Amino acid sequence: MALTRLERLKFRLLADGVRIDPSAARAWHEQFEGPMTLAEYATTSGVSLVLPGELYVNAPQGEDADLPAFRHGSDGYVVTTSDGDVPLTVVPVPAFQDRTVRDRDDDTLQPMTNYGVTHTDRCRVSPIGGCAWRCKFCDLPYEFQYRKKRQEHLLEVIEAAAVDPQAPARHVLVSGGTPRAPIPDRPGRPGSDDEAWIDGVYGYLAEHSPLPVDVMLPPRKDLNHPFRLRELGINMLSINLEVSDPARTKQIAPAKARVGREHTLDYIERAVEAFDVGFVQSLVVFGAAIEPMESTLQGVQDLVDRGAIPVLSAFRPHASTPMRDAPPASLEEMVEIYERTLEICERADNGVRPGPRCIACHHNTVTLPDASGFYSGPDDDLTLRPCRVC
Repeated sequence: MALTRLERLKFRLLADGVRIDPSAARAWHEQFEGPMTLAEYATTSGVSLVLPGELYVNAPQGEDADLPAFRHGSDGYVVTTSDGDVPLTVVPVPAFQDRTVRDRDDDTLQPMTNYGVTHTDRCRVSPIGGCAWRCKFCDLPYEFQYRKKRQEHLLEVIEAAAVDPQAPARHVLVSGGTPRAPIPDRPGRPGSDDEAWIDGVYGYLAEHSPLPVDVMLPPRKDLNHPFRLRELGINMLSINLEVSDPARTKQIAPAKARVGREHTLDYIERAVEAFDVGFVQSLVVFGAAIEPMESTLQGVQDLVDRGAIPVLSAFRPHASTPMRDAPPASLEEMVEIYERTLEICERADNGVRPGPRCIACHHNTVTLPDASGFYSGPDDDLTLRPCRVC
């Protein structure tokens, strides 16, 4: 398939970013009275823009004069390239970004964003600060100390996000760091059985949240675990393969390598059985710094064969990680992996397309909306339902 000019521009902005013109910065701050980005994860550290055709993109900020310019004029916001101006709309950070929560453990006032944030229309809450794993491309274990957070505080963020006047959320992703697993032969050791604890958090949020709750988690040893999550009322699952090549996984994601590629795929397959095709996705990180393109595409093939949605996440280095100096995924890599992933999905003919299914959540992924009926727009119901095309 040939990308349209605007589709290619989305990928270019995702790959290279934008130069912020002072006119856009002034208009943004006057309109929203807040920052343009919360700059947390590397993949969400840019400014969220919406090109015509519902093309959402999180564009990193740069200073290079050759970058497209994000400006504001009499007709509103535009991005300026050598081909002229493209009108767009913007997605601000939520208004609750400057609110605080009184922590029930130490009685201190903490920013609400320590517990969760909203990107486009998805509120992401993190039960764990930091991470039990130390993948070399992720900033979590290098930026934050491992700690568990109270479920009540997470719910406070979700409730605020649902009615936020600037960026109201439509669904929730429970994400963040990997919990510590139980130590074999020593069940119940304090601080070690965090998998059972976090399952309780999932259940609490699914029961009390005013919005549908999706969960991102690493695979568990028990292949029946996804069925228990479904019984808790979880809406969708994300179980991330991330790196496909076992040797490369061992180098840059050693904890994930110990889980094993085959077990991860087996868990994903069971999750699809529990939740159905169209309600389990798996993020794959791509770029020459991660692994060869053919290895990534083999991972995509293995996911699609199991009915899981491949989510293409372009590698973007973070300054705090060991891979800080590695090159980000290029525009050419984005175009190639998207087109070849689309071919894999079409050959499989099981209804799966590149994800996520939520169009607004395409902002930091190499995904484009289409007329297939697979994707959910702003007026669609995001709760668990049979896929219209699966």
